[in-house]
Amino acid sequence: MSIAPLAPRAPLDLDGDPRFGWRGVMLDVARRFRPLPELRRFIDLLAAHGLNVLQLHLTDDQGWRFEVRAYPRLAEVGGRRSASQVGHGPSATLDGVPHQGAYSQAELRELVAYAAARGIRLVPEIDVPGHAQSILAAHPEFGVGGVEAVRARVAEPWTRFGISDEVLNVEESTVAFVCTVFDELCDVFDSDVVGIGGDEAQKRRWRDDPRTQELMAERGLADEDELQAWFLGRVAAHLAGRGRRVIGWDEMLEGADAAAAVPPLPSDAVVASWRGPVGAELGARLGHDVVLCPDLWTYFDYRQSDAAEEPIPVGTVLSLEDVAAFDPVPDSAPDGFAERVAGVQANVWTEHLDTRDRLDYAVFPRLGAFAEVAWNGGPLDWGSFATRLPAYLSWLAEQGVDYRPLEGPRPDQQRPGVPGVPRSREERLAELARLTASLAR
Repeated sequence: MSIAPLAPRAPLDLDGDPRFGWRGVMLDVARRFRPLPELRRFIDLLAAHGLNVLQLHLTDDQGWRFEVRAYPRLAEVGGRRSASQVGHGPSATLDGVPHQGAYSQAELRELVAYAAARGIRLVPEIDVPGHAQSILAAHPEFGVGGVEAVRARVAEPWTRFGISDEVLNVEESTVAFVCTVFDELCDVFDSDVVGIGGDEAQKRRWRDDPRTQELMAERGLADEDELQAWFLGRVAAHLAGRGRRVIGWDEMLEGADAAAAVPPLPSDAVVASWRGPVGAELGARLGHDVVLCPDLWTYFDYRQSDAAEEPIPVGTVLSLEDVAAFDPVPDSAPDGFAERVAGVQANVWTEHLDTRDRLDYAVFPRLGAFAEVAWNGGPLDWGSFATRLPAYLSWLAEQGVDYRPLEGPRPDQQRPGVPGVPRSREERLAELARLTASLAR
């Protein structure tokens, strides 16, 4: 494989030594499969911004994108859905257009080499035990309630977006299946860090299933949070045997208590803290490295203004100025917190980013502000950053990036009539407090 010349560095303040070792972006290729040329282009752009990690979210309810030779149905069945949701919220519809794709192991090995030549580490992520509908479409035996019950609920990967109730069962055979998948992942990706997900696992099926409750009692587990911690701990221990450390979303701290029946996560596990500071502070206090990716500052699928012209209003407003205001390690942080911060990461969830141009619109120019925060720390001096913006926007145009203009979306970038569900920052803060209450210890 020939390696093309590196793209010129973006005209940003990226001089001297970087503040953070982990300067990352997570790209969701499960909801929207991205062809390899698009991924190579995206890697080039990350490298030009001084970033050095690309986490590939390879699996979710809506699609499985990694070839597993021991379980070929994962890609064959789990990699195809019959339609995709259009818009966000209860008024959203379906487009009726099949969506499919998966990467072969050979293709991903080439992508790892391509990224490495540009100073980018590819961190793969397989999301367990929740976000499992694409797994169960291919292998219902790994679901809760028996094969026939799962088949009746799960006909294919989810055509809707959101959080599915489907979750893996906790039989030893399912743990073995997951470990086999991660073994093949480790054979392809050379990163010492591997993503295991752990986020948004809905526990209702575990709670209502007699077999799951029986297994919990046998294992001395007090509740479903401990059960999730047990499951993730088994996966993490297996990966440790492969010389890998795990990264997971901050939910993996739920139920992982040294005083409980469940052993704590390995000390070298990395916590990706996305639900505000609570998970990051607890992870650091427990001795884990943390990667800071709080949604209010780093979720690039969130809408960029309150204007009616903004396409598909999702989440809180996250403007370019908001990204520039991101302060990863504020003065109010607890003692010792800064030493546990491995870095920062922007997360690009792609439910509504169905084309390359839509991806460009969501990511740029916000990635420019994020890159400077990742390199220098934050918050940025807005006046200083604003002086670099004209040259940066010109550079983006030269690279063929269809970025969002500062004054708002062009007519062709709008999505009139496509529903969304905007929310206020205050509403989201209240929700985050509720979601992380169990971690505030």
